[in-house]
Amino acid sequence: MKDIILVIVTALISGLLATLITILFQKRTAKYNSKLKIFETLMSQRYLISTEESVKALNSIDVVFYKDSDVRKAYKEFLDETEKKPEFNPNVGDKYLRLLEEMSKVLKLDNIHWDEIKRYYYPAGLSEKLNEETALRKAQLMNALESANRPDQQENSSPNEQFSQEIITEMIKNPDSIEGIMKLAKMFGADINDSNE
Repeated sequence: MKDIILVIVTALISGLLATLITILFQKRTAKYNSKLKIFETLMSQRYLISTEESVKALNSIDVVFYKDSDVRKAYKEFLDETEKKPEFNPNVGDKYLRLLEEMSKVLKLDNIHWDEIKRYYYPAGLSEKLNEETALRKAQLMNALESANRPDQQENSSPNEQFSQEIITEMIKNPDSIEGIMKLAKMFGADINDSNE
């Protein structure tokens, strides 16, 4: 009888122990994968650190790397540098690369150093494409602004159209509000992409 009880207790303890080890391993793996995902995003976007994906990843650092003081310190130094004037601050890039280097250390990617992080691929074709898209958006916004400010159209337009034109005019003054303009245009049934075809 004692042997049966001993076998049952041993089986229960070993089952619980295996479950606890599995849970701890999965939790550790999930934390590592979260850190790696942020690092991969920042590395893949380092040619243009102001992309939406990059900004989201940067804003996640304090949460995901909360126990990694060197990464958080490098992130703070990066943020401090971005808040300085003039508009183009060459030190921002260096602080960004330093942040990536600290992240690679935490992730134990020992063969990734400053020299590897500093080099990236940014073809001229991609640069031209991004510049053309920016120019196209500006042209569309200027066109919308001009048509919103025409007196002959304002006299013939309904109050709703005048109100939407005023909103568009105010949003154009803030260059960060392009997404808002696109949403507003879609809300009123005007798809900007369809108007170019």
